[in-house]
Amino acid sequence: MFLGSVIYDKRRSLNLTQSDLSSGICTQNTISKMEKHNLTPQIDVLIKICRRLDLTLNEVFSDFASDTKVEQGYVLNGIERDVLLNNFTEVEERLSLVSKDVPKREMKRLNFIHSVVFYADNNFEKATFELDKVLQNTRSDNDDIYTLLSYLYKAKIYNDQKHLDMAAYYVKNIEDSLQESFNIANANTVQILFMSNQLVSLLIKLDQPQNALKLAKRALEYANQNYASYFIDSLNYYAALASTDKKQKLRFQTNAQACADMFGNKSLQTKIAQIGD
Repeated sequence: MFLGSVIYDKRRSLNLTQSDLSSGICTQNTISKMEKHNLTPQIDVLIKICRRLDLTLNEVFSDFASDTKVEQGYVLNGIERDVLLNNFTEVEERLSLVSKDVPKREMKRLNFIHSVVFYADNNFEKATFELDKVLQNTRSDNDDIYTLLSYLYKAKIYNDQKHLDMAAYYVKNIEDSLQESFNIANANTVQILFMSNQLVSLLIKLDQPQNALKLAKRALEYANQNYASYFIDSLNYYAALASTDKKQKLRFQTNAQACADMFGNKSLQTKIAQIGD
């Protein structure tokens, strides 16, 4: 259960008015409803309020209810989605709100998020350490999306370090797991398309254009079937790079350009314009 009284008490202890607390975050009425009626606001709003009051989510939800753990999973899911979409805004601050007493079932997600953040900072040693913790949690079960995502980042790290044979080893493991279908029990659409997009990129870098093209086509079909647009601009771009048939290459290039224009992806627009015949 959400505890509006905790918000009220902490706000008063800091000599903040409801207007002070809500400034730049939400309306004063939202704060009033939280404090008087225990109404939970949108999670992004709640995170910002907790940060302003120096509270954790554990403190604003009742210890004797399961709400806290549900909220932690919800927040982690949002953070993971953001980092996979290359949005690292306030990620450390958001993680600090949920890192204490994370449910065991969410630890692999938390460790994976940390690994992505470390990788983005080029801290490969810490990223690898977090990935190893994920694999220990999943027991390297290839039917678990976090196993495959960990293999993906290990491949990315090895590729960046020019250890191409090691990168290819992990890429092959993922390819084998996706051979029959993208149906992984605990995977969502963003995870599948992110992994496919990154894997296609690695296959091109590892000089495996045929495998890259095959996977890109499957991923684009999956996106279409699931009414999803994540990464379809870059998937079309990679498909164009991998294509040897001129008509097919032009079709993918045209699609990539249209999607990049729609998404305002300027860096990709430049790359698309540089595709040769």
